[in-house]
Amino acid sequence: MMTIRLTAGFAATALAVFLPFHRMDAQPPAPRHAMLAVPAKYPSIQTAIDSAVPGDTVLVAPGRYYENIRFKGKGIVVASQFSRTRDAADIDRTIIDGSRPAHPDTGTVVRFVNQEDSTAVLEGFTITGGTGTIWLDAKDLAYFREGGGILCELGSPTIRFNHIVNNVATSKARNVKGDTLISAGGGAIRCGYSEPTIANNVIRGNSGRYGGGIVLFHSAGIVKNNLIVDNTGGEDFGGAGLWIVGPLSYRLSTLVEHNTIVNNKSTTPDAANPRAMKGRGGALIAAGTKVVLRNNIVWGNSQSAGNQVSYAPNTPPEMVNNLVQGGAPGTGNLDADPKFAETTRFTLAPDSPAKRSGAELGAYGGARAARPLR
Repeated sequence: MMTIRLTAGFAATALAVFLPFHRMDAQPPAPRHAMLAVPAKYPSIQTAIDSAVPGDTVLVAPGRYYENIRFKGKGIVVASQFSRTRDAADIDRTIIDGSRPAHPDTGTVVRFVNQEDSTAVLEGFTITGGTGTIWLDAKDLAYFREGGGILCELGSPTIRFNHIVNNVATSKARNVKGDTLISAGGGAIRCGYSEPTIANNVIRGNSGRYGGGIVLFHSAGIVKNNLIVDNTGGEDFGGAGLWIVGPLSYRLSTLVEHNTIVNNKSTTPDAANPRAMKGRGGALIAAGTKVVLRNNIVWGNSQSAGNQVSYAPNTPPEMVNNLVQGGAPGTGNLDADPKFAETTRFTLAPDSPAKRSGAELGAYGGARAARPLR
């Protein structure tokens, strides 16, 4: 019998020739960057998302869409015509209304709950009518109703140029299986164990038993150039405007920069335990995590106890160049009437002390990107 011996070099060549192509470190196909039009080609936003692949854009025409949508882990852009026109009117007239959920326990308008990264983008909508989703928290192993407008978990979505208005996460009623809920929070946005970018949004008139506006729980996000106004709640754990509690890691911090945080209201103090979070932090509560507050305007917020910005003594936020009613520790902070020119968009009068040379404070300061806030 003849024996054939292969040298090492010949064997490697043979394997390279005969192995299937997927075993040869082939690169995945490039994103196709298709545009999926709603409703011209797809009857709903969700059917377009279901058909999309990473790199695609779901482009939504003006109208009111009664939907509760989910990104399903896809790195896609879901946007109104604003993404092309940069006309703020397109935000107002392209509405995702979550007030008719298919299931009563899943009333969030937009969910990012499949480990989406920063390429998952929500841009240019009015998000309204949400009531939150009942969610088993991974840390506390207890049920909460969270994220009236938007819910993200274990993800890093980009949420920009939206009007997130009149959503609630307040009901503590048991879920359909009869499980008891501990609380409800994140009226506009709730992110847990996440690194979201929340930029250039109007967050107005939302409610939550904690975090009427935004909840970042064990997260490290960027919250920048937002108008956060007229949100209410805080009767369980405070923080009517923002509620930032727990670290994602000991290294990462949350940046809260160039926001206008005005007229939020936290209610109902805890008389039995006056150091508890109930009713505190009309503007913001920060505890147990690194938070950097920079170039914000914090004014006219109210709470039943403490100051507009409330924080744990052992983890105070780093506060630099903010205008804060009642004052704040840190560097370059100011306590003076910001002199708003009007109380819808909260732009500043020409003689506002928040108009510093080259560094206007609040939602309209910073890099001169378009900010269609209203």
